[in-house]
Amino acid sequence: MNHKYSYNWYIEQFENAKETAEKFILSVDEVRFLQPPAQERWSVAECYNHLVKFGNLYLKSMEPGLTSTDQTAGQSDKEFRPRWIVQKAINFFEPPYKMKIKTVRPMKPEPVSEYNRMELLDEYINLQNRFIALLKKGHNKHVHLGTVKVPHPVFSFLKLSLSECFALAEVHQRRHHWQAEQTLKILDQDTQK
Repeated sequence: MNHKYSYNWYIEQFENAKETAEKFILSVDEVRFLQPPAQERWSVAECYNHLVKFGNLYLKSMEPGLTSTDQTAGQSDKEFRPRWIVQKAINFFEPPYKMKIKTVRPMKPEPVSEYNRMELLDEYINLQNRFIALLKKGHNKHVHLGTVKVPHPVFSFLKLSLSECFALAEVHQRRHHWQAEQTLKILDQDTQK
């Protein structure tokens, strides 16, 4: 069993994200993929575009932390627990969620007309592969995910440990995948009326 918030646990989560997204996106036809359930609500495509943008921002912030450190973890399957306040944020993002939050401008999805289902799936899977490659690189170098700090990709005055970044990215992906599933359920209910 992998310890939660360990290298192996994070790799497993991003591997699962690839499988879950592929199964889900391939089950959705192109029309419903692009169709929002209501005005001012995101389509499945917009949920995944948002995740790609979000993930790329996080990776850009995290990559320097894993390549320029000499802080080592020692054990290979050590648990790198997030701080209490970050754990609260993780719990908040955990699906199913009850409260929505406004998306900051750099992470808003592109206009719907610019999506292709298979291209977006490829981008998302590529993003997961980049998270996994970064984790494997850090694991091989025994980088301590709990002590190496990097700036938050949007609020640069906030410093997060690499483990906190991976944890937030992972739960954020599950949050919006759940949102995409709810979008599809609403669309299915509307067609049955």
